Amino acid sequence: MDKKILYQTMPPARCQATWQQVDVWQFPLHHQPNWALACLSQDELARANRFHFAKHRQRFAVARAGMRLILAQYQDTSPDQLSFTTNAHGKPALTSTQFGFNLSHSGELAMLAVSKHPEIGVDVEYFSPRPFLGIAQHCFSDIEIQALTALPAMSCMLGFFKIWSQKEAFIKAVGMGLAYPLKDFSVRINPATDYAITDPLTGTSWDMHSFMPKPACCAAVCIPPTVSHICKIPLTDIQQLEAYL
Repeated sequence: MDKKILYQTMPPARCQATWQQVDVWQFPLHHQPNWALACLSQDELARANRFHFAKHRQRFAVARAGMRLILAQYQDTSPDQLSFTTNAHGKPALTSTQFGFNLSHSGELAMLAVSKHPEIGVDVEYFSPRPFLGIAQHCFSDIEIQALTALPAMSCMLGFFKIWSQKEAFIKAVGMGLAYPLKDFSVRINPATDYAITDPLTGTSWDMHSFMPKPACCAAVCIPPTVSHICKIPLTDIQQLEAYL
């Protein structure tokens, strides 16, 4: 059940999507390099400009630029030549169906999962104060609510974001996003190992990998069971991608 975890601290010289592996890229959003905006489409620039605060505009722009630069290497093209489509629930995909990807970002951290499989989901969540139990009552299953309320108060935030990141990764993998009935499936509050999870709507099986990429930050990747390796590529600076320009 557990996937073999590989680590690569520098961008690979050659990017290739495979059926057996999912690459999980991690890159910071605190710096906007001068090439970032040139990578984006007019629609992405317009979406960035709709954010009221400059830090949110920058995070969106850098996340999308980093995503384009990485995906372009898998497709052997230039970042500005990539075109995207969305399904009925808004999940993005490349117009070319050569491989699948999924992007998530929280605070100043972005995470991009890439695989030959189109059905993958990733989510990253920095801890933040929220009405945990109130949200849980609306979005968590009865099993998840029981597990969360059984925790001591000091562990409630960790338990909430462990559950939330896994649920988000799952609904992104199945391609329905928040249209999926969140209370109809359960994830584990603190999984010690990877585990199988079944989509109750279709009977499809998935594997869930939950981890903490940074302090006070939870992440999860939901992938098909046939994937045997997860390669984590944690970049310390977005400018490490400049070798791909």
